[in-house]
Amino acid sequence: MRLVSLSILSLALLSGCSSTPIIFMPEHNVTVSGTTLVFDGPISGDSVLEALRVVRNSGVEIEKLRITSPGGDVPSGIELGYFIKENNLNVEVDKLCFSACANYVIPAAKTVIIKEGSLIGWHGGPRQSDELWYASSPSSNKEELIKFISRLREKEDAFFEYINVDPDITVYGQTSSEKCQLTKETHGWYYSIRDLAKMGVPNVVINGELASSIEYQGDTINVCLMPELKGI
Repeated sequence: MRLVSLSILSLALLSGCSSTPIIFMPEHNVTVSGTTLVFDGPISGDSVLEALRVVRNSGVEIEKLRITSPGGDVPSGIELGYFIKENNLNVEVDKLCFSACANYVIPAAKTVIIKEGSLIGWHGGPRQSDELWYASSPSSNKEELIKFISRLREKEDAFFEYINVDPDITVYGQTSSEKCQLTKETHGWYYSIRDLAKMGVPNVVINGELASSIEYQGDTINVCLMPELKGI
């Protein structure tokens, strides 16, 4: 699935293998409307740099990020998260916040408002097991892969320490004894507001019902609600 595979884009780009296919990112749209940065599309180096440039050129003090995103690569997601935290931005999920968007945008926000009918979802990250990385990576060189993943893990650990959020927010759906993603065969999972608060993300408001399945740019993404987490 194209949208889910965006989270390992950086592996494909950095593998250094001549047989690695060129990956073309779907289009993105980044604008400023009043005091709101509007971000629609994958999170990539290109889209994040464009977002920072658009904000800088606007001359406006941005107060909110309105985002619709299927996710993207880990380093770019983390950098967008730092930008949100450093500028104390509120975040509004307009339709979709999956993968790197859920991993790094939602936890970094001052407050999060999720519009009715939107989908949010996690499906792993650098902290997931080496076995899952082997299964999802285009690289056949396990030694180089683990070196790269170790760098991503260090970068991610520093980010979550900076924003004071439980770093396992990205993987509880894989490590918990009750894994709804496996039993319901979904692309990812999401958490209750209560569990998000326990992980250090307390200011989340959901306006109406969340979607468990959504169409975006020709793909379908579906998620399940994780049972209440114990011991966190």
